[in-house]
Amino acid sequence: MGNRTKRVLLAFTSAAAIAASLTIAAPAQANTSEGFIAGAGAIRNDFGDEGVLSSSSHRFSGATLLWQWILWADGTKESDGTTFDVADVDCDFGPNTTATTRNWQRDHGVGVDGVVGTETFGRADDQLEAPLGDSVGNAQYHGKVHVLYLMRDFSTPSYMNGYVILNQTGGQGSWRAYYNSAPDYC
Repeated sequence: MGNRTKRVLLAFTSAAAIAASLTIAAPAQANTSEGFIAGAGAIRNDFGDEGVLSSSSHRFSGATLLWQWILWADGTKESDGTTFDVADVDCDFGPNTTATTRNWQRDHGVGVDGVVGTETFGRADDQLEAPLGDSVGNAQYHGKVHVLYLMRDFSTPSYMNGYVILNQTGGQGSWRAYYNSAPDYC
C-alpha cells in the first residue's frame, strides 16, 4: 500500500470516527408527541429523551406510574422518612411523588427540583438493562432495592408501542406508560 493510499485511508477512518462520536454525543430531545414513553435502539438511552413529568405536566398518567415504580425500585425515601412503597404507586404526581422525586434526585446527583426531565430520566437510564442480551423486548430497571420488570413493545399498530410496566407484585396485569392517560390500575 502506497503512502497516498495510507493517508486517504487514515483520513477516511478519522472522519468516520469523528462522525460516529458526534452522533453518539448528540443531545436528547424531549418528546411526548408519540404519546407514550418509547424505547428503541440501545436500552440505556430510552428515558433520557422523554418528556417532563411533574405536578403540572402529565400529572395523572401511565408515564407517572412508570416513574413511581422507579422510586419504589430504588427504595427512595419520602419526606416523612419512610420508603416509597407499593401503596404510594397511584399514577398521581402529587406532593408525595414530588418530594420523593427530590430525594431521588439528591441520591443520584442530579438537579433537585422535583420534576422528572431529561436529566433525571437520563440518570434513570443508567439502571436499565436488557436481560440476557435481549435488545428488543424485555427490560429491567435495577434499583437499589428491587428490580422493575418492563417490556419494550413494538407491536402493530404503532400507537400501541412503547414501554409496558409489568405487574411488580405477582398479580395479573401490565400497564402502558402513556403520557395523557392513566391505566385502570390507578
